[in-house]
Amino acid sequence: MQPRTHHHHRLPNQPPPAKAQRTGDPSSATDEHGPPSMVGQAGMPTPAPRPKGPKLKFTAEDDALLVELKETKNLTWKQISDFFPGRTSGTLQVRYCTKLKAKSTAWTDEMVREDARASAADSEVAEEEEEEEQEEA
Repeated sequence: MQPRTHHHHRLPNQPPPAKAQRTGDPSSATDEHGPPSMVGQAGMPTPAPRPKGPKLKFTAEDDALLVELKETKNLTWKQISDFFPGRTSGTLQVRYCTKLKAKSTAWTDEMVREDARASAADSEVAEEEEEEEQEEA
């Protein structure tokens, strides 16, 4: 019979739970989670060197490689991070989305005029609502 536990807490007379053993060699290149690494595959560029210094600034070459891997090779962020030692997939995604990704919509003069008309209409409605609230008070 198992000793009684109170929710997830063990009672004072119980030993600590056994730790689950991890399986697999952490140094192995095969990752059970996510897509396989593309580093070294045919047609793939060479990985970027590990950045130096505390700031880990992106170089023009880093930016070009990041854009190529995302837009031309269509790799996942995890796969892309394999090409950038010392950088996380999140760091690379933020860099790409905020600094490098091409803006998909080029604003035309007509789009700018329409946006200005919509903003003006919104302002008029807000002013009318404010006047109504003041009259009711």
